[in-house]
Amino acid sequence: MQRKILFGLIQILGLPFWGAGQKFATIKEMYPEEEAVQVVFSRDLRFFMENGKLVAESEYQQDIMLLNDKTASFFSKSSVYHSGFNELKSLEAYTIFPDGRKKQPITEKKTTAATQNAIFYDDSRETSFNFPSLQQGATTSVKHTLRHTEPRLIGPFIYTSSLPALKITFTVTVPDGIEVDYIIKNDADKRFVFSSERKRGNTIYRWEMDKVKNALRFGDAPDEYYYMPHVIVYVKSYQDSQNNKVFGTVADLYKWNYGFLEELNKMEDPVLRAITDSLVAGKKTQLDKAVAIYKWVQGNIRYVAFEQGLEGFRPRQAADVCRKKYGDCKDMSSIITQMLKMCGIEAYYTWIGTRDIPYKYSDVALPIVDNHMISVARIEGKWYFIDGTASNALIDMPPHHIQGKEALVAISRDEYKILTVPVAASGASTLVDSTFIKLTDQGITGSQQVNYNGYFATDVWDELLYKNDRNRQEFVKRKMGKGSNKFILGKYDISENKDAGNARITADFEIPGYGKKVGDEYYLNLNLEKVFEGQLIDTAKRKIPKSIEYLFTIEQNHILEIPDGYTVSYKPDDLLVDNAWYRVEIKYTTGQKQLIATQRITSKSLFIDPADFVKWNKDLPAIQSHYKEQVVLEKHKK
Repeated sequence: MQRKILFGLIQILGLPFWGAGQKFATIKEMYPEEEAVQVVFSRDLRFFMENGKLVAESEYQQDIMLLNDKTASFFSKSSVYHSGFNELKSLEAYTIFPDGRKKQPITEKKTTAATQNAIFYDDSRETSFNFPSLQQGATTSVKHTLRHTEPRLIGPFIYTSSLPALKITFTVTVPDGIEVDYIIKNDADKRFVFSSERKRGNTIYRWEMDKVKNALRFGDAPDEYYYMPHVIVYVKSYQDSQNNKVFGTVADLYKWNYGFLEELNKMEDPVLRAITDSLVAGKKTQLDKAVAIYKWVQGNIRYVAFEQGLEGFRPRQAADVCRKKYGDCKDMSSIITQMLKMCGIEAYYTWIGTRDIPYKYSDVALPIVDNHMISVARIEGKWYFIDGTASNALIDMPPHHIQGKEALVAISRDEYKILTVPVAASGASTLVDSTFIKLTDQGITGSQQVNYNGYFATDVWDELLYKNDRNRQEFVKRKMGKGSNKFILGKYDISENKDAGNARITADFEIPGYGKKVGDEYYLNLNLEKVFEGQLIDTAKRKIPKSIEYLFTIEQNHILEIPDGYTVSYKPDDLLVDNAWYRVEIKYTTGQKQLIATQRITSKSLFIDPADFVKWNKDLPAIQSHYKEQVVLEKHKK
């Protein structure tokens, strides 16, 4: 278990008259089921002027007390992260022995690149080290200081550890002449205790929270910033030789963003012009031209991210992107926008936050509100949100990681628009499964045909992009597997029609031991895929939202061939559930020599708030009970 110290926080436990043994015994009694507890988690952020420049530093401390011997190895490794904007100024780490007096410093530390997935190069660094002599009652202590060379990019204060904390503390020290403001998020219950004081020409703000519980993790939860209490501090203005306004309004943020576009694509490149002209030759409508350009960029410009210093904010010239044949999101925005403009289409550079970020521009007009760039075009009166990093996205269906998000569109130096990316309706992403089933003495065999449209199709295209034959087979088995873990995949075929926006997988299969024959009767559960199985939310444990990638419609038709000499003696009643979050319809239809079980599911919401969990759960028992129903085939009596 490697601990990542991203934002640091806290002050030491306020028990000055206790001995170390008393402290351990008391904490162990408070948290009998925990492996460890953070007794110190603090961050002290300080702004100041240095050689006429605004800078800031954060001092972090994190102390973790081990409550048993079994997990000592898990806590022996730790890291601090730093970068060009957050330089590591100092680091001190050591083990405090259970007696509370003796300390053993770390002896080795190693700094390596901390490049994230999908980023070719950035200046992030990880300094890692091991704590010596860990045992029950020992405490790991890390103190480090980061120098923030660009105060506009200071991150929020948030506690996201899986460990409980006795107390967390965030202080901000601001000298006269610097004006800051702050935004509190997700703290309707006032868990943060706020105070401020004046001291020697400084204003000191303090936020504290006692006895913070560890947050359970869920794979379908949104980012922690959607629900965890946090504090966003930002500089509004500061005084030097002139009064510098920094942030405070969307206009201030736009002015800063637009500064990175000042010298972008001032000259038309003849090579890019020739490529653009060849792509749109013979295209009659602006939309056809835009589609041709978008597909060319998707197929010819490889996504490679570079995030070093301010280069992480500055788009490169479209001509350079074209020549190198790679770029990041800013570069994709640059080349797509320039090519669209070349053929007379109204197009603009645009900043946007992915769905990992919960903020709107109207709420948080700061650089943390967005982490992405796209191109926005107005074609025949309709806005199109064109994301060059999505290699399989359709021009009229933006990738689901930006749907519903606000986009800051650069109309000119002094004019911008805030547009909202539409959320694709459930009918835009459909999965239709037709599975034909035959009974055998060993179980069932059959064939499947599954048609994917919309986001279902782009997901298939994305997953198949770099898969070899073996990986493709594993992918198909995972996608098509149903009934039980005894599912055996036979021959299969994959077809992709990106022009039509769909994909199709067909496959033969068998499932040994599925179904049961008792005397002259067959018993078979035709709910081979139980989509809502395991979806009941434990409201006692889960207190954080549930997030869904996109709205969808799933239709599954399980078609059983009735053997000669048999009839259907029992089929379950039909079921219909319809609420604010989903609609589920299950019905059984008999035809000539066939029994068809149809399950049709429509999702209605991308986000389920904990306040709605009881309502979400209400209809699930009926659905899950229906999933257990079996059909019965009876042999004709002579």
